[in-house]
Amino acid sequence: MVTGRKLIETALRAPMRERGWTPRASGWFTRATGPGALWVVAVGVASKCAAPGTAMATAHVHFRDAELEAQVAGLCGWQDQGYRTTTGTTSIGYLMPDACWHEWHVEPDTADAVAHDVAQAVQTYAEPYLRELAEDPRCLLASIVASPSYLIAHGLARAVVLLGREGQLGEASEFLGQRLAALASRTDAAAAEERRVADLLHGWLAR
Repeated sequence: MVTGRKLIETALRAPMRERGWTPRASGWFTRATGPGALWVVAVGVASKCAAPGTAMATAHVHFRDAELEAQVAGLCGWQDQGYRTTTGTTSIGYLMPDACWHEWHVEPDTADAVAHDVAQAVQTYAEPYLRELAEDPRCLLASIVASPSYLIAHGLARAVVLLGREGQLGEASEFLGQRLAALASRTDAAAAEERRVADLLHGWLAR
């Protein structure tokens, strides 16, 4: 039996193509919109507790600033994995009118209709948001800070490098100071990595 994940990933390919999106790896779609700017949508599927052949699906909405990601990777010694390395991310539901987590129930006889609804939601709610991130560095900063990755070194580095690129060196230093203060009592490996990255970022800002 075809899984619910496979159903929605396959069904989404046509309606997303119709809206200018390019299918990539399973469940991933990209759209280049300007120099270095890439819009990315990835299907998220929960099927563990669903009946065989069904699933609950959502869409994760990402923006990738290729120049920023290259700077961060080079400075911190990380690997840039292309469209899978994204700068800011949210879930489609938080861009919709109810501004909360949203899923669609996928079944074999509803997959095409659900795929149309998901693709339409991307066009209606995600695309204006992504356009705003491309045009307004402050909106992109807010997206970085609100993304799950901001809780680790990657997110901090993105915020600081973006602020540095925009000439906001004082604000970038404040971001670093706040994060280091929050790490004061931590000795875990993630905290050690954040301190390492913070040292690199301090040096980069002082260059």
